[in-house]
Amino acid sequence: MKHEKIRNLSSFLVPIFAVFPVTSEAQNPTIFRADIDASEIRIDGRIDEAVWLDTIVFDQLLVINPDSLAIPAYKTEIRAFYNDEGIYVAAKNYQPTDTLVARLSARDARVRRDAFGISVDPSGRGLYGYNMRVHLGGSVSDGTILPERQMSRDWDGPWRSATQELDDGWSTEIFIPWSMMSLPAAGNEARQIGLYFERTVAHLNQTWSWPPLPNTAPQHLSAYAKFDIQGIAPKPQLIYYPYVSSSYDNLSGRTDSRAGTDLYWRPNSNTQISATINPDFGTVESDDIVVNLGAFETFFSEKRSFFLEGNEIFNAHPRAIGGQSPLTLLNTRRIGASADYDFPQDFQYTATDRNQPSDLIGAAKATGQTGSLRYGVMIAAEDDAALRGLSADNQQQTIYADGKDFLIGRLLYENTSGGGRQSIGWMGTHLSHPNTTATVNAIDMHYFSVDGLWAVDTQFLHSDVNGTSGAGMITDVAFSPGQGIKHSIASSYLDKKIELNDAGFMRRNDEVSLDYTFTISRSGFERYRTQESTIRLVNQWNTSGHPVRTGLFAEQEYTFYNNSTLALDIRYYPPRIDDRASRGNGSYKIPSRFAAEATWQSDRSRPLSLLLSAGNTQEDLQRSNIGLTAGLVWQPNDKFFFENEISYNDRNSLLVRSDPGFMTAYTANEWNFRLNANYFLTSRQQFRMSTQWSGLKAHEDKHYRIDQQRIASLNRIFTQPKVSKDFNVSRLSFQARYQWEIAPLSDLFLVYTRGSNLDPDFDGSFPTLLQEAWSERISETFVAKVRYRFGG
Repeated sequence: MKHEKIRNLSSFLVPIFAVFPVTSEAQNPTIFRADIDASEIRIDGRIDEAVWLDTIVFDQLLVINPDSLAIPAYKTEIRAFYNDEGIYVAAKNYQPTDTLVARLSARDARVRRDAFGISVDPSGRGLYGYNMRVHLGGSVSDGTILPERQMSRDWDGPWRSATQELDDGWSTEIFIPWSMMSLPAAGNEARQIGLYFERTVAHLNQTWSWPPLPNTAPQHLSAYAKFDIQGIAPKPQLIYYPYVSSSYDNLSGRTDSRAGTDLYWRPNSNTQISATINPDFGTVESDDIVVNLGAFETFFSEKRSFFLEGNEIFNAHPRAIGGQSPLTLLNTRRIGASADYDFPQDFQYTATDRNQPSDLIGAAKATGQTGSLRYGVMIAAEDDAALRGLSADNQQQTIYADGKDFLIGRLLYENTSGGGRQSIGWMGTHLSHPNTTATVNAIDMHYFSVDGLWAVDTQFLHSDVNGTSGAGMITDVAFSPGQGIKHSIASSYLDKKIELNDAGFMRRNDEVSLDYTFTISRSGFERYRTQESTIRLVNQWNTSGHPVRTGLFAEQEYTFYNNSTLALDIRYYPPRIDDRASRGNGSYKIPSRFAAEATWQSDRSRPLSLLLSAGNTQEDLQRSNIGLTAGLVWQPNDKFFFENEISYNDRNSLLVRSDPGFMTAYTANEWNFRLNANYFLTSRQQFRMSTQWSGLKAHEDKHYRIDQQRIASLNRIFTQPKVSKDFNVSRLSFQARYQWEIAPLSDLFLVYTRGSNLDPDFDGSFPTLLQEAWSERISETFVAKVRYRFGG
């Protein structure tokens, strides 16, 4: 066995312990190398192979949540080595056995339990990273990291792990293959990588890490401990990811069987080419139910593996990641979305058939890097779509829609040679369709200071849709003068004609904004463990000079020593105008409003935890909107998980567009509930039942006319608009799913799904709406799917 010891552990411990780590000119340490075959070590959670005896043990974790940087209550012995295949990590987590918290869950589920994680920065320069966490019991979560702390759980990697309970705590082993990550070219020379280790102790509600990088510090990815890795040369990788699926539609009696594959080829360590052939976007996942009566589109995150793998290069600005309303040039949910049909007059069809996703002929993607330049290219082609229905004379008729073609490109140059980080990039998207040609180009620039105090992210945008050009820019500035203190400014200018929503996502155009946020986090109080205070000043106008969203918000969150939390939120909205709710039929004034909310949650590490929330957010016409929420999570053991949340809203003035130029205020009552039950036969086999229902009963109250000559308050009228009437909403989604993880990223799915959306004219009590939503289904499918990852 050939190996090299870490040459001088103490030479890099001292600078790492600083809250704001500083750079060091000292030679980087070399992590232990062991030229062993994979058959010589078994990933079973037991640290009993001989190779572990030759590794240096270190226990340098400090408490980062709360951000006391104190020495932890228990020891953590971490070992690590690498070979040509990847990195091996083991951790023995000392802890009294009666305090262990094990919770099995689906991948990436946010459940409080004991965990150990490692993050890897393959660039060694703080440019991008991968995070892997294994939870006691064997469940895992993973994701990607972009500077400085932009976390995304959308990515799933083919790493392996296992855990074991011990008499004095628990242990874990983790294997992370080089082939799953992008490595800068280095030949046989030494390369530098960054590593970060983290442990969560649920019963203490604490997180420990090495290097100690609390969330209250501005640096994260760039401050990982740097290691020199000697002479690895990952082999070219070709991965086949085929699937076969069969779905049965119980309403139509149709059976659809499909087969296809994703292909991933990594010809060298810094390039990956991928393609998907006849991809399957079958119903093994489902979106949340959202009752959207407003003017703004709801954003849904991506769930398809092909579009998640290597997609971080296309996130050109921090606003592109996460959140309910991102601003991004690429929203991959547009690819394969429902087709754009030209409907004949009086053509009749079902909404379920109309909203079916478009099939893809195929898609391909190439990502990589050369020196300081990273790049990405993606192409996708939709198949033509067909919709069956009835013509005006009730005859069977099929109409067709052309598929769309997409082309996306990205270039990013990054410089870290002088410390900190400076980068400039370009991104472009192009959509081609007989009715639409849309091209968007953007230049993005990023700056992160050497001391981590300043961060600036800017993007200049230009769109051309069928010959109509638009432009805009967004700039975010963050200043962190000390631990737990942060000032943020978010500004934007988006003209009336800029359009990103053909291939991307934006909440609205015609906006000029300058928002300010101040956050201060402190810990170690007598009555509570941590306190986080936030002040937000929202200042958003349209380009005509009218305020469209303004406000002063104050938020306070406490974490107590019994691990419960209390969040208080007070908001004031000055007068503004609404230029969107009428759908292009005029703008009108909205008076000032107030909102207040309080949310309490008990210790989530306990077998039973509760959530209670109450608030009042005034409607646009200053009437009350009282909301109450109660939630319960029951985890009697590590294999069973039950979650139920129910909310009620009493709305006294729900404002909805009726006829063009008219608005109607409704008194409305709304119930929502979500129920999830999970049972794990093992950490790799899960049976899940999930139900979500939204019900709303709206009754006409007052009618208003929008002044078309000037922007004024709504004018109340006493005649009923033509299309205004009471309405109800009842939408239900139910899914029962069995999932067996046969191997890493290889699964068998058996899924039953049903959904409903009652006609708005259907009347009845809330129990009746729920009962009818279950029985009057508009979709009911059974899906069997197997996918298996070969190679790598």
